Amino acid sequence: MNADPIAIIEIIRPAEQGRSGPYICRGIDGVLYYVKGRNTGRRSQIAEWLCAHLAKSLKLPLPPFSLVVIPPDLVAETPSAMQVVGAGLAFGSKEYPSALWFEQEQISMASDRLRKDILIFDWWVHNSDRLTHNSNLLWDAVRGQLVVIDHNMAFDPAFSAKEFFNYHIFGQWAGEVFQDLVEHAEYQNRLLNALAVLDSAIDSIPEDWWWVDDEHTVATDFDLEAVRAILQRCELENFWRMV
Repeated sequence: MNADPIAIIEIIRPAEQGRSGPYICRGIDGVLYYVKGRNTGRRSQIAEWLCAHLAKSLKLPLPPFSLVVIPPDLVAETPSAMQVVGAGLAFGSKEYPSALWFEQEQISMASDRLRKDILIFDWWVHNSDRLTHNSNLLWDAVRGQLVVIDHNMAFDPAFSAKEFFNYHIFGQWAGEVFQDLVEHAEYQNRLLNALAVLDSAIDSIPEDWWWVDDEHTVATDFDLEAVRAILQRCELENFWRMV
């Protein structure tokens, strides 16, 4: 992750995949970024930012990410249909040129360990948006591994454990992890270590993201205490109950 925001110099087009509405943009560094701007919603941006830090700390394979800044003048010069991306600080992840959308038919290509890691991570952050028909995963053909993307739906207040295990693309591996005490101990240690980055990730959230409007009169609907409670479940025995 870059310490300083990357300036966006070109808003190219909406991404073909991604229901949250990311835009493909070019940074001043010449790199293409998938940018989640104002159109995705402030809650979405915060969830992406926190999950990216947690996933990186857990050593999941995800694209390098950074804050990016979209100049107001650039938005004004962009075709009106794309101006919804908005100006200001946004969430950006680098394009993976060699990556293709990961489909259910490719499940056997992913390692057993990574399938379990992703399942446990999504269970931890209450992310129900990694489905058999919409994996929100990429396959890096050069490195021969998965790439984890899209966490804008994490920390879902309406999260359903039953639906999670029924529809998660790696849900069939749940029994192997949730019924294994050795796996419990290993994952608990990894999750607690990853949780250590939460406070610094929260502190680095742009101030504007906490407000729906530019005047800072309408607060973003994002409950940090609820998020902490969701993540701290990893310390409890009932974390391993599937219902």
